[in-house]
Amino acid sequence: MRKHSIFLLILINISILAFSQDIATSIKSYELSKSDIISKGRNLLLDSYIAGDIEKVTEAYLYLNNKVADTNYAVFTAFEQIYVGSLTQNYIFSIKEILRIDSLSKVLPDKRTSKVYPTDNQLGSKLYEFSYMYLPKIRKNIQLSNLSNEDKGILNLTLNDIFENSNVPADIRAKVQDDINQQCDSFLNSFKNSKYEHYVRYRIRKIYKVNDWGFGEYGAFGYINTQGNMGKYLSDGGGFEFGFEGYYKKMAIFLKVGVFINQVKKDIPFENYSTLYAGTSANLSNVELSLGYPILDNRSIAFVPFAGIGANILDPTSNTTDNYPELKNKEIASFCTLVGLSCDLKFKKTAIYPSYTAVRVRLTYFMPSSFNAALNGNQLTLTVGYCLVGHTSKRQY
Repeated sequence: MRKHSIFLLILINISILAFSQDIATSIKSYELSKSDIISKGRNLLLDSYIAGDIEKVTEAYLYLNNKVADTNYAVFTAFEQIYVGSLTQNYIFSIKEILRIDSLSKVLPDKRTSKVYPTDNQLGSKLYEFSYMYLPKIRKNIQLSNLSNEDKGILNLTLNDIFENSNVPADIRAKVQDDINQQCDSFLNSFKNSKYEHYVRYRIRKIYKVNDWGFGEYGAFGYINTQGNMGKYLSDGGGFEFGFEGYYKKMAIFLKVGVFINQVKKDIPFENYSTLYAGTSANLSNVELSLGYPILDNRSIAFVPFAGIGANILDPTSNTTDNYPELKNKEIASFCTLVGLSCDLKFKKTAIYPSYTAVRVRLTYFMPSSFNAALNGNQLTLTVGYCLVGHTSKRQY
């Protein structure tokens, strides 16, 4: 049994050795693969381009497109195909690539056929780097070519989008895109029902419209002034307020809560014959639901008058309830109407106008309707805080 095992082990080792030698021989004798040919051809094109030998660039470009590229292997990226096709005046390849990109955009990702693309990006980066030497002549040759005006227009528009709207500083990106958008509109107006219309609208032209709906949030510290009969029972005080807001077009809706700490100046009758005594402290809270509409709104400032309904709530502070436990969980509430003015001093614009962050100064006048003497008086609040107003945007095609 042991002899059989040794013999079997020897046979396995011999088989593995023979297989390894067979693979090694196959690898050594393996002819250049398509990927190798593509890589060598791209290197030849790159060296010729850097050397300024456009004739050799043309030869390599045509060979790779006509003899090497197939349904499984791509020889150039989209940028390389469009640029080198225009450089060598083989415009048919550039135009076919534009139409191919457009057709792919209409197909769901899982339905697209995928090709093997070159893995190196050195060719593309060098083509871009030295393009300034050739672009004026490329544009001139396009105009002198026998192409239709429509084809000339799409080639120029695509090259402008590539070279004018790439790697630009963030502070001028919007301005450059606006210029490209104007060129797109000019093309679409000149060539009605163009075969490139979808490509221009969905690939090059980028116009964004602010959505009608927006949101906001707000937090602030401030001061409350008690007036009328209320002023006899409660002193002025300080506190904070916070809230959220929604926008539809220019209309704003505010939902806000404010809490202010006031000193009790005169005994206030509470529930179940309890009393909030003079000298103690109380929270005077207000809840607001209001609508506003701007009378001025630009990139620097916004004035928004508002009016609405709300509530006043008076309850003892925790210090007071510690000394007077009978006041715990007791409060007086009243319905109120209100008017006010909000002023946003914008200091940071966001990417999507009219979104912004700002210092907000807010003046609100509350008018309670209460039979309780302590709440039968108006209040004026002045707060200063921080707000964020946000709007989303959607692309127009």
